[in-house]
Amino acid sequence: MRRSHAWLLVVAGYHLSMPALAAFGPAEWPQYRLNASNNAVYDNGAQALARTKFRTGDEVRANPVIVGDALYVGNHATGGMFRFDLESGKVIWDDNNPWFRHAPNWIHADMIQAGGRIFVSYGNRVFQSKDVRGTGDSGVMAVDPETGKTLWQQRTIGEAMPTPAYWNTTLYLVTGGGELIAFAPDTGKRLWSLKLPGWVSMSSPAVQDGVLYVGALNAVVAVDLAKRKIRWSFKEFATFTDVSPAVSEDGIVIITGMMSRELLSEKAQRKYASHRGYFHFIYALDTESGKLLWHDLLGSGPYQDNNTSGVPVIVDGRVYVGSPYTRSVFSYDVRTGQRYWEYPVGASVKGAPVIANNRIFFGDTAGYLYILDARAGIAPICENGRPAARLKLGGSSDNAKAVALAPGGPVIINNTVFVGSQDSFVYAVPIREIDCQ
Repeated sequence: MRRSHAWLLVVAGYHLSMPALAAFGPAEWPQYRLNASNNAVYDNGAQALARTKFRTGDEVRANPVIVGDALYVGNHATGGMFRFDLESGKVIWDDNNPWFRHAPNWIHADMIQAGGRIFVSYGNRVFQSKDVRGTGDSGVMAVDPETGKTLWQQRTIGEAMPTPAYWNTTLYLVTGGGELIAFAPDTGKRLWSLKLPGWVSMSSPAVQDGVLYVGALNAVVAVDLAKRKIRWSFKEFATFTDVSPAVSEDGIVIITGMMSRELLSEKAQRKYASHRGYFHFIYALDTESGKLLWHDLLGSGPYQDNNTSGVPVIVDGRVYVGSPYTRSVFSYDVRTGQRYWEYPVGASVKGAPVIANNRIFFGDTAGYLYILDARAGIAPICENGRPAARLKLGGSSDNAKAVALAPGGPVIINNTVFVGSQDSFVYAVPIREIDCQ
């Protein structure tokens, strides 16, 4: 594998300094799943990693973050934080000092990195009142990437489980207290705040062209960050607060939402009379006006006690999204809402998928990593005539311990799939080991 330092070549008495090879991952990771499309893919031509397991101290429910030659991830219940060296798989720093490299509550957020610092938010899902979600310490902290040392920490009213976003030298955070808060990234000073239509659960904001999009209880909100005001709010008696929106480059916001039967209109109840349980819808909104462009029923199923909506991803004019209710993955046309395919899995799909090289990769709550042809929605066929098999990651074969690859989803860096598991590991798998190409 490549080295991060320069080699010295000695030829016929001459010393030729060769340039250092590029780092493995991107230089920064400024928001949830790297960008507003939610498709966390990066490729600079480096060789894929060999299969590796990165051991943490507790369940991993966040997306792994790869910056440079390091992997960063936080733990669910303990708030432990970790940095690993990608080449060796060894831990560089971890949670061995709870006052130094440890958040005071759950970490479900990406440990984003921008401006030379790591920013990580924390909290839990317990309600302290009907309007405030999150008990105990909640907030956001800045961390030194090299040492893990806490640089500053700010508390919030209500949890801060969604991933913060860094844009134009400002850090933005949404909370279980129903606020959008802007912080100075160097000092943690609170710059300004804005009241949202309701509390935010796990909806990490997507920022594109100076506008922040987020699901806040029963509303999808667009905030003009320069003007510090809400541009529009799309309201529906559906729970948007648990899903991170995706934004296309041509001006469409995609989000999913859940509602119970009694919240459906009489017309909708008649239309969906054969469905039972909780209803899972997908919505497409115009980024300028918030106008509903199209929506569709993904399906229905039993109540989910956490992570109630799948996270959409937009790539090349298509939407890809999983549903914990239907236990399927779907593909739609971003502009028209035409459904291209549905792939049944048999277990809940809660994390975002990732798409690269016309392949879609996603994990489920049974601990399996899947690969499909992104256009056709079927498993690739190998030379032996058999379809590519799903790959079991995490836990034991009889599901005796936590195995879910959720609510975080896989990311792809240089043809290597990284995904966190609730068995406490982050797995790195080269695509060549699971694809037939």
